Amino acid sequence: MVSDGEPENTSEWEIIRSDELYSTPYFRFRRDTCALPDERVMPAYYVWELVDWVNVVPLTDDGHIILVKQYRHAAQRRFYEFPGGTTEPDTEERPEDAARRELREETGYEPGDLGYLGHHYPNPGIQNNKMHVYLATGCLYAGVPKLDTYEDIEVESVPVQEFVQAVEQGRPMHSLMMASLMLALPAIKKFYSLSSMAL
Repeated sequence: MVSDGEPENTSEWEIIRSDELYSTPYFRFRRDTCALPDERVMPAYYVWELVDWVNVVPLTDDGHIILVKQYRHAAQRRFYEFPGGTTEPDTEERPEDAARRELREETGYEPGDLGYLGHHYPNPGIQNNKMHVYLATGCLYAGVPKLDTYEDIEVESVPVQEFVQAVEQGRPMHSLMMASLMLALPAIKKFYSLSSMAL
């Protein structure tokens, strides 16, 4: 059943035992032994604990969306993505603050306004974190991006209609960006007063 809130936890598995296998400041990998509601026992379920992530959908007043073209080594190709990244571990950084920081660091742009669109779960089969999605409107260029040491990113300003058409035509895209776009599309249409954008 579809609802507007969090999934109901009416059939939670009981964790009988949990063993940490590996840990870094950004993630923890563990193995759980779990009791299912019907009394079966799952001997080894592997969970990747990660800090929450953020995506920012940045719009300019002249009808453009600011994207990053980023190399992803596992797939060995570049993907058009929304700016984003992780909340800083061990600092209790709010997702909104992380969104502003990542937008400025990756693109050099700052928002006139930043609104929360919601969140989705990147891979709940093995991960416990959330992806928080923000709409940044009235974005203006504020200076040179401040990339992390090994980030390989190009910044592109693309007409919104052109971007949506490319997605509709099946251009390969990072699946997390597709999920974030589904949250953002109604707000994008409203911001530009568009009725013709599909998807």
